[in-house]
Amino acid sequence: MDHPDSGPTTPAQVSALLDRIRYEEGVSREQITRAPRPSRIGRGWDNTQWHVGALEDGTRVVLRVPERQLAREILPHEIALLGDGASLPPSLPFSRPRLLGQIPTDAPGGPAALLTWIEGHVVAELVRSTPGAAPDLAEQLAIALAALHRPAPDGHPRGRVRGVPLVRRGAAVLAELPLLDRPTGERVRRAWEQGLGADVWDGPDLLLHGDPHPGNLVVPAPGSPREDTTRLGLIDWGDTCAGDPASDLGALFHLDPSGGALGIYLSRADWAREADARTRDALVLRARAWAARYAAAILSHPAHAEETTHAALEASARRMIDGMSAHSPARRSGR
Repeated sequence: MDHPDSGPTTPAQVSALLDRIRYEEGVSREQITRAPRPSRIGRGWDNTQWHVGALEDGTRVVLRVPERQLAREILPHEIALLGDGASLPPSLPFSRPRLLGQIPTDAPGGPAALLTWIEGHVVAELVRSTPGAAPDLAEQLAIALAALHRPAPDGHPRGRVRGVPLVRRGAAVLAELPLLDRPTGERVRRAWEQGLGADVWDGPDLLLHGDPHPGNLVVPAPGSPREDTTRLGLIDWGDTCAGDPASDLGALFHLDPSGGALGIYLSRADWAREADARTRDALVLRARAWAARYAAAILSHPAHAEETTHAALEASARRMIDGMSAHSPARRSGR
C-alpha cells in the first residue's frame, strides 16, 4: 500500500485511528480516559505524538504515528522491543514508554503505537538553558547504556544506519561536509578519519537504543505520577537495532565532550570489563566519529525546526564540536 509522506493532520483522523487500536495483554480500552479532542504534543524528524487520553493515575497517553515511509518501516521495531518485557525488564536503570496498544503495519492506518508519555524536561532543552547540568546527565546516560548494551535478542533487527561499520556511513558524511562552515567541517572530518582508522567492532551484536541523542532523553519532572522520577528517560526507540555500541555512545560526547562519561560506561559495561585496552581505545575513536557524524547531520539538515528540539540539538552539536578541539582522543581504558 502506498502511504503519503505525513501522518494524520486532524483530531478526527487521530480519533479514527484510536478506534482501530489492538490493546496489549493486560490493557483495555476502559483503562484509558479518552481526551475530548486529540492534540499534537510532539513532533520529531520521523514521527508525531498525539495526546489522546490518560490512565487512571494521570499518566498521559499518546498515539505515535509515522511521518514518512522510513518511519513506517522502523516503528514496528520499537513496538516489538517495548512490548518485550524480557528484553527491557523494569530493573534497567532508565525509564522508557510503556506500550499500551498498536495498529499493526498491515492494518488500515498502520503502523501506530499507543504509548505512555514520560513527563519531564527534554535534556537537549535543559542543557541549552543550564549547561552545568550536562556532565551529570552524561553520567546517567553512560550508566543507562552500559546496562542496555547486552547481547541482542534473537531476531532483533540489524541496523541500516546505526550500529554499522563507519565505512558504510562515509558517503553521508562526505555529502554533509560541504554544507558546514569550514572550521566545523574540518573538525568533523578529523574525528571521522580517526574513527575510520580504528579497529572495527568484532564483538557480539549488542542491543542498542539506536538514537539516544539529547532530544530523546527526558529528565522526569518533580511530581510526576510515575514512581521512578529520579531516573533518566529514554524515548523514541524506532532506531533500535543490534550491532556496534559505538553508534549509541557517540551521544555521550554531545553531553560531555571530554569523554569522561565514556570512561564511566567502559567501567560498567559487561563486555568492556572483559575487553583489552586496544578494543576499548578503538571504541573511543569510533564513538567520537559517530558524535561528529551526528553533529554534521544536525547542523546540515534541520527538520521541522520550528516545532521540534532542533535548535537545542544544534546548540548541543556546536558545543560538542568545540569541545572536540579542546580534548584530544587520548587513549582511555575506563576508570
